[in-house]
Amino acid sequence: MAVILVAIVILLFLIFIIYNKTRKKFAICLMYHSIDDKPGKEGIFVDEFEEQMKLIKDKTSFKMEELKKINYKLPENSILVTFDDGYKNNYTLAYPILKKYNIKATIFLNTRYVGNNADYLSWENIKEMYESGLVDFQMHTHSHDLTIKRIKVVDFYEKDTSPYFKRESYNLFYEGKDGHFNVKNDSGKLDGLPVFKLLSQVSVAGFRPKKNFVEKYRKIENSDGFRKKSRKEKIEFLNKLFVEKKDEFFYKIDENKFAEIVNFEILENKKIIEKNLHKTPFVLAYPWGHRYKGNREDLKKLGVEVFVTTRKGANSLNLNKDWIYRISGDDFKNLSEFKKEINNGETPLYKKIKKLFLTEKRIIYIIDHT
Repeated sequence: MAVILVAIVILLFLIFIIYNKTRKKFAICLMYHSIDDKPGKEGIFVDEFEEQMKLIKDKTSFKMEELKKINYKLPENSILVTFDDGYKNNYTLAYPILKKYNIKATIFLNTRYVGNNADYLSWENIKEMYESGLVDFQMHTHSHDLTIKRIKVVDFYEKDTSPYFKRESYNLFYEGKDGHFNVKNDSGKLDGLPVFKLLSQVSVAGFRPKKNFVEKYRKIENSDGFRKKSRKEKIEFLNKLFVEKKDEFFYKIDENKFAEIVNFEILENKKIIEKNLHKTPFVLAYPWGHRYKGNREDLKKLGVEVFVTTRKGANSLNLNKDWIYRISGDDFKNLSEFKKEINNGETPLYKKIKKLFLTEKRIIYIIDHT
């Protein structure tokens, strides 16, 4: 009996592998953030972006708002192109290329920064793109802020820490005003502060530093004993201190407050888009790709019908509204890798298993050769 069971499991696994390696009917959803005018920045270089768009121009592209009309059933040779956050360069650099190749796209907006921050789109930019018929705009929460998942120090903010990450972290420690984090003036305020294990504030309740956290921490940071410690010793010291005196430095966000945060982030995001574009957004791209850990039905009651993640993999042509998977266009070393990936029908589960298997193979190889 056991032999038969093992044989069945092996057979099912082989079928699973064959399905993933020979799958032809699938759709890729591409994800981008910043489009940069020079190589080596945080996003994708504009020339590389154009090469990618040129490669997919013969596919049928869809905006998110069009999916409902086709009952979420895509035809073969379809592609979805998305951008997260709403950076200004989506208009200045990406939009002309989308027009050039007649490719439809969707931008998921953090409305807190739109019109308030020079790095982000203005509503004039957004209206022009939306009225062109090429670009749709959907939800990405209002602020995109973070919360502390676990009170465990993993690093420190430094001068060369990503300005993007600093901006997202700023409101953990300071009472930032809407969209007014200034890279030049405010980045230095975070230098030396501890980096914790973080998640999107609409993913889990988490913890927040108390209002006097920075003041108390700077006293510790500037003490002779702390400055003499190595980086590793500083992290160990802080983790021990924060365990022993957690209530002095942090407060736990209770479930009622968490519900308030989630409701505000979704409804404010939705309201602002409705007000400016006279349309009701119904698609949410999880900020940071961190899915809501509560009951998804709670978000559906707020008007979210479709959920987009950063989990890597191909989608069925019959889209699952609870999980639209994406491939990051920023991740490829060259165009050949990109071309291979957009023709790859591997599911997220298969990619996860393959990665685990390859990791296990490497471990076995190391053990065998030591």
